[in-house]
Amino acid sequence: MEYKFREKLLKEGLRTFISIPFNVWEVCGQKGLIPVKVSIEDSTFECKLVPKGNGNYYIPITMAILKNLNLKEEFNISFELIAALTRINNKSPYSLENPIRKIDNIKIIQTQDGLCGQACVAMLAGVKLEEVIKLMKAKKWQASLSKVIETLDYYGIAHSDKMVYKLKKDQKLPKCSLINTKGHLMLFYDGKYYDPSNGILEEYDHQITGYLEIVL
Repeated sequence: MEYKFREKLLKEGLRTFISIPFNVWEVCGQKGLIPVKVSIEDSTFECKLVPKGNGNYYIPITMAILKNLNLKEEFNISFELIAALTRINNKSPYSLENPIRKIDNIKIIQTQDGLCGQACVAMLAGVKLEEVIKLMKAKKWQASLSKVIETLDYYGIAHSDKMVYKLKKDQKLPKCSLINTKGHLMLFYDGKYYDPSNGILEEYDHQITGYLEIVL
């Protein structure tokens, strides 16, 4: 079934989204990170809807799509549910039963701004950054959260079904987590923060907007 509506783009920090103007849980009958095929005017792409709580969802917009759109305009938008994304993990040699590795340590990868998502995946998978960039087909600022999660699936890295938002004060993070800090991604592992921009940190003073648990 195709769901249609008109909406403008929404900026949050360095990221761009489209807010879906209805309760996805109630209308579509699904929860979690939902894979969809999206059409915006003449552009068509696959992604996973970003849950914002209580059935509210965003469609993440990559830089490649954004460059063809005007932030001030309202667009004809449609999406349909699909069984799974096909961009990255369609022909993966890995699975949850046969992951690329057992995560019992993290080696820091520091890189340029705009490659934090790719670096986080590379640290978890234990592979080179260049391999992840090639696999994701995502250069600077092109690694949407949905692409990051799909690449984790490619490597067979187990994770929770959805990001946890609305963190409580002094929220205790799982032993291994992918952390979102207003559009910047980094890892938390065994009490330390692995930031692609700043290295290994004992403490992190900025606001954490959400996390995805990596299941060890």
